[in-house]
Amino acid sequence: MDNIHLLLIDDEVQYSELTKEYLEMRGCKVTLKHDGVAGLETFKLKPFDLCVLDVKMPKKDGFTLAGEIKEINDAIPIIFLTGQSLKEDKIKGLTIGADDYLTKPFSMEELYLRIRAILKRVKVQEKTKVIDRFNMGQSSFNAELRELTVLDKVIKLTSIESKLLKMLCEHENTVLTRETAMVGIWGDEEHYRGYSLNVYVSKIRKFLKEDPQLEILNLHGEGYKLITKA
Repeated sequence: MDNIHLLLIDDEVQYSELTKEYLEMRGCKVTLKHDGVAGLETFKLKPFDLCVLDVKMPKKDGFTLAGEIKEINDAIPIIFLTGQSLKEDKIKGLTIGADDYLTKPFSMEELYLRIRAILKRVKVQEKTKVIDRFNMGQSSFNAELRELTVLDKVIKLTSIESKLLKMLCEHENTVLTRETAMVGIWGDEEHYRGYSLNVYVSKIRKFLKEDPQLEILNLHGEGYKLITKA
């Protein structure tokens, strides 16, 4: 994990300082801020490999902060820290585009291992990245640029939207199982991610609705199918 620079934003000063020390002991470089406003300004100043954000913070909460960070760099991995285990919070965080979620109190070793797993996955994805273009119906999709063109209208997709549409295109006219989609997007198939997946499928369906030749079917108990009509 050498040369890895993490941005840790957590208002619990004492515990976050200990977390910073632990991660640095494991070879990470860590910049620590204690509120969302300072965290956002710091993110704008230098490149980071991953952000660890507390959800409940003064001035700016973690969800709002994550949305603003994603507007600057949609590809940045994010882990949320929270003192609550509410399913709704997890769904909201994953919908925003978080890569993982840890409930306080958490094991510092577990946080480190999750950071390492996420960055390893990102590195593999970057190495295997190719320019992927798909033509379906009256639409086209450039997965490299994350651009969907529907009837000459260009729509810029988020990282997760792009991953999902790419898998749907790769499974065109065949079933994309929910498990395959969740593992492809988040690296696992935790059940609560299914709620977030439904949200993203609905977004893709909305983007494609202007193309009369395309339809995304929900197959109960199986998954989804991108249909191209003649």
